[in-house]
Amino acid sequence: MKSCDFSRSFVTFTIEGRGNNARIQVEARCVVKDAEALTSEEFFLVASCKSEDTYGDGVLFTEPNYDFCVIFSEEDSRIFRVGFPFDETKSTIHTNEERFEGVSFQIRMADAEVLATNEAIVKATFAGKVINGRTEIADPTGRYRAMIEFPVKTMNVNDIDSLYQTDTGPILVPDFEKKTDRTIERFALAFVAYNQPGEAYFILQEPVPGQAKDAAVADYSRIVRMDARNSIVAL
Repeated sequence: MKSCDFSRSFVTFTIEGRGNNARIQVEARCVVKDAEALTSEEFFLVASCKSEDTYGDGVLFTEPNYDFCVIFSEEDSRIFRVGFPFDETKSTIHTNEERFEGVSFQIRMADAEVLATNEAIVKATFAGKVINGRTEIADPTGRYRAMIEFPVKTMNVNDIDSLYQTDTGPILVPDFEKKTDRTIERFALAFVAYNQPGEAYFILQEPVPGQAKDAAVADYSRIVRMDARNSIVAL
């Protein structure tokens, strides 16, 4: 089978006027299949950075500052700008054509082996192998199915009892119940944890009240359990 080599996978976007080309490493990918429309869309979440004065000659970080990350598909991009106070209107969705002068994908897929047992997962962890996680979720109607893939950054293992638990993020989690014609609008940022094949726990980034009046912050705060088909693969 093939799995994404996240260490060598990038999305590069070029701003209008070619004043900057930003190459950002891919953090997670998600393939969403629609059984009714017979379509399959692939999405990539790139790594977060901080807002900056690019090529400036003074202080290079802007103030106030915010986290910046993007979800890309072949057609669309969704930009997350998360600062304090949290302002959802600063996160925007565009077609790639209208937002950028160009977007290119350098996605490296590598041969991978499914680690079919807990013992195999523990062994691969101690061997220092590159490990990816995969979790597949579906909506209750069966129309939509999403395969979420990510590099395992944190792996807990118990070699005495052959136990494992991955805890990794950020990843992309689609909300199948959200009413929209654009799949990219369905996603929330999340971390995922699982230690068995049949269920996964997600903690979603959402606005939460801040200490100041009428101010909110974005935090990974809402925990959701989902039936899932989980696997661990070694590259």
